[in-house]
Amino acid sequence: MMKKLFILFIFFYSSSLMADIVDIKADRFYANDINKEAYFEGNAKIKQGKNEFNASKITVFFNEKKQAEKYIASGNVKFDLTEKKIHYVGHTSSVTYAPKSSKYLFKGKVILKDLTNNRVIKADSVSLDLKTGLADIKGKNKKPVHFRFEIEDRK
Repeated sequence: MMKKLFILFIFFYSSSLMADIVDIKADRFYANDINKEAYFEGNAKIKQGKNEFNASKITVFFNEKKQAEKYIASGNVKFDLTEKKIHYVGHTSSVTYAPKSSKYLFKGKVILKDLTNNRVIKADSVSLDLKTGLADIKGKNKKPVHFRFEIEDRK
């Protein structure tokens, strides 16, 4: 009986570890151990679960325990991500993601489509805090934020 429980525990434990696997592909890879940074350049693609980012360059910043603290995707970034049952797609100049705080920062000609709620945001900068649900959206000097959404019919 203990052996079966142990095997069951190993199965569920390894399944939970699989959810945290990050897969990165690129034409070139180099690392700086002193700064604890890894660089992926040329057709860089990062995937974790359903979430995917394609960019010219992806930089990963690690902490002392060699855990990823921050990801930056830059250069013609295209993304497809699902967070808290909301499916987003779009493109921008750069995306910064901090996994520990669940914060995304999209910068430069952001087009963010919320496919779940049929909303589109066009802005210069979009900050999303997935823990609190807060969003901060900014336009550029003479270009305001453009927000398009659908409302329900009140019949």
